Amino acid sequence: MVFRKQGTSFVLGIYTTGIGIFRDSLLGFRHGSSIITKVFDIEDTIAYWTPERMRDAIPLTNNESDNNKPNFRTKRNRLLVKKANFNPYVPYGKLFFHNTGDGKNYACTASVIRTDNGNIGLTAAHCIYNQNNNWSSNMVFCPGFQNGECPVAIPVKGGSVEVVNNKYYYDYGMIKFNYDQGKLQDRTGCFDWDTNPGDTVNNITAIGYPVNGEIENCKKDGSSLCQWSGSSFRSGSFRYVPINTGSGSSGGPWIRNYDNKTQTGWVIGNTSASSKGLSNSPIYAHDEFTKLINEAVKL
Repeated sequence: MVFRKQGTSFVLGIYTTGIGIFRDSLLGFRHGSSIITKVFDIEDTIAYWTPERMRDAIPLTNNESDNNKPNFRTKRNRLLVKKANFNPYVPYGKLFFHNTGDGKNYACTASVIRTDNGNIGLTAAHCIYNQNNNWSSNMVFCPGFQNGECPVAIPVKGGSVEVVNNKYYYDYGMIKFNYDQGKLQDRTGCFDWDTNPGDTVNNITAIGYPVNGEIENCKKDGSSLCQWSGSSFRSGSFRYVPINTGSGSSGGPWIRNYDNKTQTGWVIGNTSASSKGLSNSPIYAHDEFTKLINEAVKL
């Protein structure tokens, strides 16, 4: 049960002030973890994201390295939020948001995944809720973002992440799109997902919008989609690919058997952190993954 009073939400003895709703679902998982969710105030989200703010948003990474030095300014001759000469309705895109902690604007990568609800996306948890316990705000998804163009801007209504002691536990979370024309996945298509793909998985494609990193034949301007294909392997609590996917690729899906023509495949991971010659993804656990979806659906 949620009680709202003058911008303050009271839930089971936990409260926050400001925009949105903080709700601890108190679902117990690994090591005392739980899922927390928040409904975002989206009234001014579209107006907030001017072309200039999109252009200047900082590609987010949670693991700086020599190959991840800041180089984030999108070319000024690029025009944003305009009629595109390409099909923007694909199941991946750029995710823009405001960090309520440091007051800066950032960008990640996100994807649309298959659900009964049809309006659920997957990205890195640190794009939704960072390690300083700050929720993102003014989040907007641009499916098919390409060449600096965001022809379709879809507000994100809320998000769900798994936490332990208020810190995100594994670096993935769900977002719910505020799409008023039915199911977004019916328009963009969507990726299936697999929480038990095996330790070594061949034919993986990692995609994102980096400004640096090691992906070949990649513009690395933060405005163009880049992709790498190869094999991934599991070690401990993480899955790895042998390449630094770069800043801005955080949250980007790792897709098994990706078909570029039909825009289909199975998501088995997402970019979390990168260093020289390596990027990692959290391991998806079926119970947590599905409950994160279910909690996001409620938002």
